[in-house]
Amino acid sequence: MHFSRRDSKLRRVTAPRPIATRMQKITQIERLLLRSRRLPWVLIGVTLLILATTILFASLQLRTGIRDQIAGRDGEVFHAVALFQLETDAKEIELFGPVTDPANLLPVVLKASRLKGVVAARLFDADGRFVGGAPLEVREAAVDPLFLPALAHLRPVSRFLPAFPLARLFLPENGAADTRTMPLLEVNVPLHTGAESRLIGIAQFNIEGSGIAAEFAHLDRRLAIQGLIAFLVGGLIVVIAIAWAFRRLRQAHHLLSERTSSLLRANQELALAAKTSAVGAITSHLIHGLKNPLSGLQNFMSSLLPSEGDSPEADWEQAVAATHRMQGLINQVVAVLREEEGNVQYEVTLVELAEMVSAKVGPLSAQTGVRLITLCQGEAVLPNRVANLVALILLNLAQNALQATPAGRAVTLALTESGDQISCEVRDEGPGLSPALSAHLFAPCKSTKDGGSGIGLAISKQLAGHLGAALELARSTPSGCVFVLTIPVSAYQKNQDVLLPQ
Repeated sequence: MHFSRRDSKLRRVTAPRPIATRMQKITQIERLLLRSRRLPWVLIGVTLLILATTILFASLQLRTGIRDQIAGRDGEVFHAVALFQLETDAKEIELFGPVTDPANLLPVVLKASRLKGVVAARLFDADGRFVGGAPLEVREAAVDPLFLPALAHLRPVSRFLPAFPLARLFLPENGAADTRTMPLLEVNVPLHTGAESRLIGIAQFNIEGSGIAAEFAHLDRRLAIQGLIAFLVGGLIVVIAIAWAFRRLRQAHHLLSERTSSLLRANQELALAAKTSAVGAITSHLIHGLKNPLSGLQNFMSSLLPSEGDSPEADWEQAVAATHRMQGLINQVVAVLREEEGNVQYEVTLVELAEMVSAKVGPLSAQTGVRLITLCQGEAVLPNRVANLVALILLNLAQNALQATPAGRAVTLALTESGDQISCEVRDEGPGLSPALSAHLFAPCKSTKDGGSGIGLAISKQLAGHLGAALELARSTPSGCVFVLTIPVSAYQKNQDVLLPQ
C-alpha cells in the first residue's frame, strides 16, 4: 500500500498537464487570430477605403476653396471698378441728387457693366430691393438674404450657376418663354463712397460664365488626376506595408507555432521520461528484491509437479512455465544492471545480437507456433552496454510480433549495416494496428493483451532516445507491421558511456 501511494504521488508531481493545457490554449488563440486568410485583404480593403475617402474629402474641400477664389476674383475686380466709377461720377451725380440715393447710382452701374462678359446688371438699395436694371428686358429680383450680412460689411459676394435659366433673367419676347440655360457668374458688389462707410446700394452684375465653367472643369480634372495619383501612391505604400507586416506576422506565427509544437513534444517526452525513469528505478528495486523469492517459488513449484507415473496437471505445468519465464526476464534485466554497474567492456556483433534475441524469444516462438526468422548483413560491432539496451528493445518488439502473428506464420528479425547506421527491422504477419492505436503508439496506454502493462513500446521508445537511436513504425497493413530501430554510428562508436535510465 505504501508503494501505491508513493507511485500515485510521483505521477501527480511529474505529470505536466497544466503546462500542456496552457500550450494548447496558446495554440488555439494563435489559430483563431490568424485562421482567416482573408484578413490581410480585408484590412487592405478597409485601409484603401479610408484612404480614398480622406483624399476625396480633401479634394472636395480644396475644390470648393479654389472655386470660391476664382469666383471672388471677378467680384474684387467689379468692386474696384464700381467704386472707381462712383468716385469719378460723384460730382455729376450730385447735380441730380444726393449720392446716398440708390436711384442716382444707376449710371455708375451701367458704366461698370460695360466690362466684357456682362449680360445683365441690376441695382438694389441697401436692403436688397430692386431699383433698376439693364437692359430693359431684365427681370426684377431681390438680393439673396444670405448675401446681405457680407455686403453690409462692404465685401463683394459672388456665386457660379452652371445652368441658369434665361427665363429667370430676362422677360420673354413676344410672350414666348425662353427655355435656354447658360453658365452664369453672379457678382454682388457693395456701393459706398469714401466719406460714407456704410452701404448705400448694391450692384449686381450677371456675367456669361462659359470661361469660368471651363476653368472649373480644368480644375476638376487636375484635382481628380492628383487625387488618383495620391491614392495610387498611397495605396501602393499601404499595400506593401500591410503585406510586409502580415508576412512578418506569419513568419513570427510560424516560428511561434514551431516552438510551441517543440515545447509540447518536449513536454510530452519529459512526462514520458519521468514516467519511464520512475518505472526504471522502481523496477530495479523490485528486481533485486524479487529475484531470490521467485527462485524459491520456482523450485517449490517444480517439486510439486506430478511424477511421470502420475497423470500430469496442465495448470501446474503452466504455473511452472510462468515462473521459468519470469525468472528468465529477471535474469536478463539483472545481467544488464550488473554490466551497467561494472566496468566490463566488450563488443557484440550483429550475428551475436540476433542470437541473443532469438534465444530469449525462442520459448515464446515455440509456444505460439510462430517461426522466428533472423537475417544479418554487415560487420558492425556494438559495445556491450549499447548491445544490451538494443537487445531489450528488440526483445520487446519480437515478443509483441510473436503474440500478434497467427500460428503457422513467421516473424522476421533483420539486422542490416548501411553506411553510418544500423537498421533493425521486426516484421510480423499479424492483422496490423488500428488507426486509433497507431496515433498514440509510443505513449503509455491501456494494454489490449492479457497481463500487459501498456508501457512496453513507450519504454522501448525512451531507451531508443537514450541511445540516440530512432524507433518508428515503418508500415502497418492488414498483412502485418514493420517496426524499425535505426542506430546511428554515434551511438555504437562514439558513445561509450551509455547508462540505463534511473
